Amino acid sequence: MNNNFKSYDLVIIGSGPGGYISAIRANHFGLRTAIIEKNKNFLGGTCLNTGCIPSKCLLDSSKNFFIAKKNFSSHGIFFEKLKFDLNKIINRKNKTIENINNGIKYLMRKNNIDIYNGIGYFNTKNILSIKDHESMIEKHKIQFKNCIISTGSFPLNLSKNIIKKNYYNDNELNNKIITSTKALNMNKIPKKLITIGGGFIGLELSSVFSRLGSEVIIIDSMDRIIPNMDHSISNEMKKILEKSSIKIKNSLFVQEIEILEKSEEILVSTIDNSGNKFSFNGNCCLISIGRIPYTSNLGLENIGIKKDNKGFIIVDKNLQTTINNIYAIGDVIGGKMLAHKAEEEGLYVVEHIIGNKPNILNYNLIPSIIYTYPEVSSVGYTEYELKENKIEYNIGNFPMKALGRARSSGCIDGFIKMISDKKTDEILGVHIISEFASDIIMEAVVAMEFNASSEDIYRICHPHPTFSESYKEVSLMNFENKSIHI
Repeated sequence: MNNNFKSYDLVIIGSGPGGYISAIRANHFGLRTAIIEKNKNFLGGTCLNTGCIPSKCLLDSSKNFFIAKKNFSSHGIFFEKLKFDLNKIINRKNKTIENINNGIKYLMRKNNIDIYNGIGYFNTKNILSIKDHESMIEKHKIQFKNCIISTGSFPLNLSKNIIKKNYYNDNELNNKIITSTKALNMNKIPKKLITIGGGFIGLELSSVFSRLGSEVIIIDSMDRIIPNMDHSISNEMKKILEKSSIKIKNSLFVQEIEILEKSEEILVSTIDNSGNKFSFNGNCCLISIGRIPYTSNLGLENIGIKKDNKGFIIVDKNLQTTINNIYAIGDVIGGKMLAHKAEEEGLYVVEHIIGNKPNILNYNLIPSIIYTYPEVSSVGYTEYELKENKIEYNIGNFPMKALGRARSSGCIDGFIKMISDKKTDEILGVHIISEFASDIIMEAVVAMEFNASSEDIYRICHPHPTFSESYKEVSLMNFENKSIHI
């Protein structure tokens, strides 16, 4: 290698959860490591700065306000004037991001990881230019033995020809038609919010605004919300959300969004599969229709790294690109766009680089979570997928309202559903709507990782009173079609 350039065993482009955790693990194995991050003081990627962490901050703040408003009186707790301060909610969110960001900076120093600010641009399969984010002027050049592309994704927006441009300027558009990034920094709560998209992000942010006083309607082109989850989850969540005053309209396609002249309102025009047209008025429109990979300005074409027709980088089972010393992980390769997926992929790549033989990742056992109230979590196969694959199965369903802990907490909505192989009783899927579902799903992940049966779970002692008892109950339902408490 050219001694004029600083040289590394591993260079990681992108400092999100996949990137910075990979860097720390690489240091554990003695690899000289560097991270390239395009945004100055923006360590942690989308997850920390404009995704997972800030949205959970807003979800927690709005949940506390909602519960205080709706449920505290049943506990004998009363307020004369209950109100929220949006500025303080946003400031708390920003302070949390700042604290975690500082923590990541500390971890980088502790693990001797060099950080470069700029865009990583491939000159060759072993040389990267680091260019200024805005001017694209080269600032540094570095060499590497191996590289991980972990550049993430950004929100997909509607086609520009859908947005009618008669009566707005750019500033009005920025405040009226927004993505999730803007939604995390609103300076006021819209009176009426129209959310386009009934996926994870759409449901979470709609919940935030609804709890804080917005009249919310969700419009989605699919026949149900969260379509990638089990049908029972989709159906139950629609009931729960509508009970909380969020309206949901499925199988509608957006034709036009117009900011009305001399009005604070916008008009969203839609059409259904039969050609029927429907219009909805609101003060703000949140576009939450998915995310696209960030692969521009990386110089991938210079070295022959291939992408699919949607722009995702193509990798093999070891997450190697078409250039075998360059890997890609996380959102940029598609699949579930989850921080913990990127983390596991990054850890896998590091072990592969040093010559270990880690188990190939089982993507079926990566849990999905929606942080509504109650929460949603899911792992493994859905009932629909098993039917499609002609796999015979048993099902157990157990309502959370039958749990003593659910009754005492005041959150009785939801259920747990377990699906197991009809012949072997091996657990194939678990789907939950419940308070703390994001945490209790891990019992299912561990069980399925070790090929446990529903009977195995039933014969394990579960503490009382807890939400985890639902696993014991549903497992008995699954293999004997009986239950203790229903």
